[in-house]
Amino acid sequence: MNHSHDRCWRHAGTDWKPALVAIGIALALVVARPGSSAAADARAPQPALAVATGGEAAASSRATIAIAAVDLAVVTALVVLGIDVRLLLLLGALPLFLATGRLPELLAKLVDELANPGTVVPIGSAMGFAFVLRLTGCDQHLVQFLVRPLRRVRLLLIPGGIAAGYLINMTIVSQAGTASVLGPILIPLLRAGGLGSAQAGAILLLGASMGGELFNPGAVEMRKLAELTHLRGHEVVARSKGLNLLACSVALAAFWLLAARRDRRSLPTVEDRPPREEPESGAPFRVNPVKALVPLLPLLILSSDSVFGTNPVLGSIEGPPRILAAMLIGVVAAGLTCPKSAGGLAPSFFEGAGYAYYHVISLIVAASTFAEGVRLSGLIELLIRSIAPWPYLAMVVGLVAPWCLAVVSGTGIAPAVAVMEFFVPAASSMGLEPTRLGTVTALGAHFGRTMSPAAAVVMVSAQLSQARASDLIRQVAGPLIAGGLILLGAALVGFP
Repeated sequence: MNHSHDRCWRHAGTDWKPALVAIGIALALVVARPGSSAAADARAPQPALAVATGGEAAASSRATIAIAAVDLAVVTALVVLGIDVRLLLLLGALPLFLATGRLPELLAKLVDELANPGTVVPIGSAMGFAFVLRLTGCDQHLVQFLVRPLRRVRLLLIPGGIAAGYLINMTIVSQAGTASVLGPILIPLLRAGGLGSAQAGAILLLGASMGGELFNPGAVEMRKLAELTHLRGHEVVARSKGLNLLACSVALAAFWLLAARRDRRSLPTVEDRPPREEPESGAPFRVNPVKALVPLLPLLILSSDSVFGTNPVLGSIEGPPRILAAMLIGVVAAGLTCPKSAGGLAPSFFEGAGYAYYHVISLIVAASTFAEGVRLSGLIELLIRSIAPWPYLAMVVGLVAPWCLAVVSGTGIAPAVAVMEFFVPAASSMGLEPTRLGTVTALGAHFGRTMSPAAAVVMVSAQLSQARASDLIRQVAGPLIAGGLILLGAALVGFP
């Protein structure tokens, strides 16, 4: 972790100047065009560009929209250069709020997002629960339980390995965390089964990153989509699961078929040939079924509404407290399976919550603030009105935009949240189902991150498999594109 911090400081020391120069140029444009302010717009309204949103009419001048377009392009370009996404989004939001004469609203938006219970509570509690699972060892029991059948049937190594990562990611809402937990067990098993290092790493990467966490109501994208659609978390999951399973199943099947074809066409080299037998390390791991079930407990509780109607466990508790209650029940259950760790439950839970705030929630704060600035500029309204005659184009943009941004940035959170903020509120006015559009956006960001050389989960998978990150990306890119095309087609025809 210290090395990571050192790299960040060195990186910031060399890359902050281009960002500030770009923002300075944008600010100069604002200052040079006083007519682009909200006051000037009020004095010289331009009906052709006025758009009513949420019942409120907001006029944006051509200059303001031009500034927003330039600002968006500059931020995107600097993301490609590898500058910190959060820094760019926050600095990029500043000229947008200045151009519209609403600088105080920038601070208000930051305050709202920094203390937003709709994101802070569910995401923080879910990550806190994941840290408690690590403390008590429950995560390892689930992993061993899932990979045990793979030891007996070699045919299941590829689909089973991907499915194991997908299932574990439902409970551990961190792709790098999922890979770190599963990789040390799965990689040796895959190598012993005759798979090469790059192929084993690609299996781990695909399973840990392509979309399992979207079944967790506490996941970032599900929380943001629930907030934008005014639905409960489990309702959003229920509406999105069809597209999620379809796209990820296609990606899995495509990877499996390509792997089989690749195995027929080439043999591993001497250096890449794996050992014939799985290495043993000490006594066999004995799976405790109760510990293996604990990671799934909050998901089962939150999903019980579809079975029982009124949740028999959480009763009338709604909103973020509902997810917090389910996660705390899981924490207590994990503690009961390992009484000696009771003293560390609270510290681990809050360590996980802090980790979520630093790595995840900070991205949401920055992305939501930037998205609000773009919305106030009028650029999004203009874009939506331009594509209104072709509403399905919004579905294409909703998939491609977060995908591309995730590839260049290495994170799926900021692109997914920003694009959702742009398009989901306007989906109904374009004749699109908001949850379906949001699901496409979330999966596009997940698939893009899985192919990004800058993504933490790619680096972890490459390190654990002792393969090059580029080799892993090369193996997962085709299957992910196949899954994305099927996802887009299914969404356009209204499936499910």
